[in-house]
Amino acid sequence: MNRQHILGFFDDLVRTPAFLFLCAVFLCGAVAGSLTGLRAVEGDGAVELATLLGALPEQAFRSVLCALLWIVLAPLCALLRPAPLFLSAVVAARGFVLALTLAVGLGQQEGLLLSFGAAALPAAVSVPALLAACAMVWQSGEAAGRYSLRACRAPFVMCLLLAAAGALLRVAFAALWQI
Repeated sequence: MNRQHILGFFDDLVRTPAFLFLCAVFLCGAVAGSLTGLRAVEGDGAVELATLLGALPEQAFRSVLCALLWIVLAPLCALLRPAPLFLSAVVAARGFVLALTLAVGLGQQEGLLLSFGAAALPAAVSVPALLAACAMVWQSGEAAGRYSLRACRAPFVMCLLLAAAGALLRVAFAALWQI
């Protein structure tokens, strides 16, 4: 029985063309979100999204659920055709929302540190987990002809745990901000 180490699995995954393409799509979404966020004015939905970061300690369960939803969207996209298009859309949307939140925080004096601590630092954990989960789904579809996560259950669960840890880190930073 040949068992592969989980971190060795991720090492092979980041060298795939699917992962590199998803990284490029994430960056395109991030650029679009940052440009949109810099143009946001008071009363926009983008400003309201950034102010929701302050309410995170009371909404810890929702924050974790939302972070897990980004990861769970990857296997759900495999049910749609063409799956790589929908996987790319999920990654681009995550990049857009993250950059929009950070860009709006740049426009607000007191929101800068909150958006950095409650959005940017936790994203350093959750975004790679999303990229890895989407690349795993993409690779499983190319290898087997159908999308199945049987061969990579443990790495996918690790991606879910990393996303939850990122959400809890976001809640912790928001709670520290209110102290």
